[in-house]
Amino acid sequence: MTPRFLHPEPVMRPGVPGLPPGASREPVFPAGPKKPVAEATGHRAHAASPVTMRSGASTPNGVPGRAAFTLVELLVVISIILVLMGLIGSAVSAARGSQRVQATQALITKLDRVVQQHYSSYASRVVAGGTSAADRATKLRLLATHELPDNWASVEAITTNTAGVPRTPPQSANAGVFQAIRSLNSSWPTPEFADAECLFMIVMMGGVADCLDCDALATSQKGDTDNDGAFEFLDAWGQPIRYVLWPVDLKLPPTDVGFFFEEIAPFTTGTSTRDPAPKGGTMRPLIFSGGPQQPFLPPVISKSGTHVRAGAITNFDAEARK
Repeated sequence: MTPRFLHPEPVMRPGVPGLPPGASREPVFPAGPKKPVAEATGHRAHAASPVTMRSGASTPNGVPGRAAFTLVELLVVISIILVLMGLIGSAVSAARGSQRVQATQALITKLDRVVQQHYSSYASRVVAGGTSAADRATKLRLLATHELPDNWASVEAITTNTAGVPRTPPQSANAGVFQAIRSLNSSWPTPEFADAECLFMIVMMGGVADCLDCDALATSQKGDTDNDGAFEFLDAWGQPIRYVLWPVDLKLPPTDVGFFFEEIAPFTTGTSTRDPAPKGGTMRPLIFSGGPQQPFLPPVISKSGTHVRAGAITNFDAEARK
């Protein structure tokens, strides 16, 4: 009898009876189509079916691809971007326009302060030969015409002394500026921007009384638009700041049915007959810019008065809004 230890019995695998040594321990399926492992384990095979993109292309190797934009979607996105850019551009343009209006209004306010301060001094000025109120008013208007001129002809009259009136310091300063310009150009300054050039002369070179803002105005934008040797103050759009000494028939705004000033001559007393009652009261010098609405056009200056265009910025805008 062979000893038991020479012929060991096969070790039985628990649950698999009679498995001989060296046999495969993998399960053997019966003949027929094999079931996928995923189906056998009860899981869905996500990678087994191809994924189709919007464009109709299938992803290789079962890896999901990136969905592409359609042409309509791209056009919608581009349209939205263009609309946003337009809105931002409009907002920036409006902000710049507002800044220009404010800067021009600030400059006009400074110039108006200087001119009106000197103009108001005529109420207490002493004039020679004023035997009556009417005569005194006439002489004061002549004095203002030569000290605060809005045209070169009034300045030229000082140099020739055709009026026969003794010169005042502002008149002498104005005459000196006029002669200096003529000596440089051998001709008169051009009439196109004469009023703007006279305004610059009055404020910066004409010796008007108590120019408290002259230091600040010296740094203001200036230029010689018509290249005649005479400077002008420029607004935020690079156009000359205009000036009218006697704005007789000013309408502000231009569409207003009534006139802004009384028809009574300056430095005289009387009652206005204009209807409706003028908002501006007694006539005073006008300072204005053409503004941003349309290309600059000079004011209509004639014996019947002065008119400013719609959109102009003036020294009387605050009064006109009341």
